[in-house]
Amino acid sequence: MTRRVKIQTAILSFLAVLISATVVYLLATSSFNSIRRHKIIQLEDGWTISYGQKNLDNVSLTDANIGIINKNDVLRMTCTLPDYDIAPATIHFRSILSSVEVYLDNELIYSYGQDIAERGRMLPKVLNMVPLPDDYQGKELTIVLTAHENNAFSGLTPVSLGHYNDIVRSSLESKRLPLFVGIYLCMLGFLLLILSPFLVFNQRHDFSITFSALISLMMGVYIMCYNDLLWYFTDQPNFTTFVEYFSLFTIPAAILGFIISTHQIRSRIVGFDFFIVNVIFAIVTSVLHLTNVVHICYFVPWLHGLAIIEGLIFITILSVKRFISFIKKTDIEARSTSTNILILGLILFLVCAVIDIIKFNMYKFAGSGESGATIDFLTVGALVFIIALLLNCFYHRIESISESSAKQQLEGLAYTDALTEIANRAKCEVTLADLKGAFTIISIDLDYLKYTNDNYGHDAGDRLLSGFASMLKESFTDASLVGRMGGDEFIVILPYIDEERAQRDIDCLSDMMAHENKKDNSIRYSASWGLADSKSKELPPGSNAKSVYLLADKKMYSMKKKHHSQTLGRLYEDLFKS
Repeated sequence: MTRRVKIQTAILSFLAVLISATVVYLLATSSFNSIRRHKIIQLEDGWTISYGQKNLDNVSLTDANIGIINKNDVLRMTCTLPDYDIAPATIHFRSILSSVEVYLDNELIYSYGQDIAERGRMLPKVLNMVPLPDDYQGKELTIVLTAHENNAFSGLTPVSLGHYNDIVRSSLESKRLPLFVGIYLCMLGFLLLILSPFLVFNQRHDFSITFSALISLMMGVYIMCYNDLLWYFTDQPNFTTFVEYFSLFTIPAAILGFIISTHQIRSRIVGFDFFIVNVIFAIVTSVLHLTNVVHICYFVPWLHGLAIIEGLIFITILSVKRFISFIKKTDIEARSTSTNILILGLILFLVCAVIDIIKFNMYKFAGSGESGATIDFLTVGALVFIIALLLNCFYHRIESISESSAKQQLEGLAYTDALTEIANRAKCEVTLADLKGAFTIISIDLDYLKYTNDNYGHDAGDRLLSGFASMLKESFTDASLVGRMGGDEFIVILPYIDEERAQRDIDCLSDMMAHENKKDNSIRYSASWGLADSKSKELPPGSNAKSVYLLADKKMYSMKKKHHSQTLGRLYEDLFKS
């Protein structure tokens, strides 16, 4: 990259990070919270809790250390509702992998999940919104949770009392950051997914944008599902819970796919093996869940371990390799801005993910319960990683363009005749080897080159060659190739078979030579030529482009014999003048 481009991209990167940080800060504050019509009461204290052989009296939900609730464990929570004048009133709480029953003075007013449990299916994560009768004040509220999975949940979810609309609004406002980031990542993923076929099916077959789309989409979906935000858009908790696990399980595979498709590591075998492992893991766990063999929730610890191990391995491979190459100064990629940005984004995302993984397990197994665990770090890390991913693509494209430009310049030097500035013999040979389909080849020999060199000097001979090459380019404007085979031999390849059309171009060349011959007595333009096409009857079956060229060359030499006498006449004329 040029210095100017580097400065521009650095400024763009800084602005992208600054804008993102500003948006995150604004979303994390409560400055934009709306005014509620009614107060929301947290039913925190005064609970009687019983489970197994344990009974807790007059405790708060936060301080009640109930441990891990396993399959078939029944948790019973009872409290007296306050004298709070609001109608209609709603009780709000969250249940995880458990069936729910809610009683008011021992009268069942709400239930969920019993039919799902009877079919042996996995109970989803549910936001329970329980409407209360108008005379609820002072009555005894009982919530019964029956776990249907091992390690179903730990800790007690907060229980709220308030107006339905206020509860929904308050819940959304408290999750404004994950809501914004989730929607942004989903929209970006869909947009990239729509654009991806144009790059996948072009000549370069670039799959990086497809994996970028999957990363953004899966991260956005997971953030939305984990924070129960899809609950406000659909009443299918079974579906949203499965989607939460599935999106989480596919993120590592999508990230590895992106790393492989952008050639960030040279050990494609190692990267591909890890990629296949993650794809199989996501597919197998989903199939086992959908067929009701093993529920997908059991595989979360496996995913946590696999993701951390793979992340550390690939960060080590990328970082150490770039560091060693940079020290030895043998690898241009060691100074690749795109790779460095990707490594930095991946490290930040992994650090954020590990923090939330540790927090989740500490809350669930050694703390107040997983209800207090959030993925705020992972949410911010996902946003940072997607920004790094987009910047990686941006820088990678600039670097590819620079490399492509340099490659074209080198190929231009390797395949261009220095004197005539048309294709040299090497380029002509490569083109002939790759030539297929219908085509016409014209072999051309420039007359008087040796005569001009001997009598007027090599400068005149060089002017004769360069001038004739310019005439060829101007005459054969439709040519696939105009080249110099060496010395005074030239070749023109036309991408069609039309002898009349080719003859018009040859006549144009003849007119241009006649016009130039009137200007300079020291240089005389004359040429012999022969034409052959790929469908010529003079060729044996299965002939290649080289055979077509040899046939055209043979016809050229027939014309050259006729021009030989003219060459002698030119010699006698010059001697007579001298």
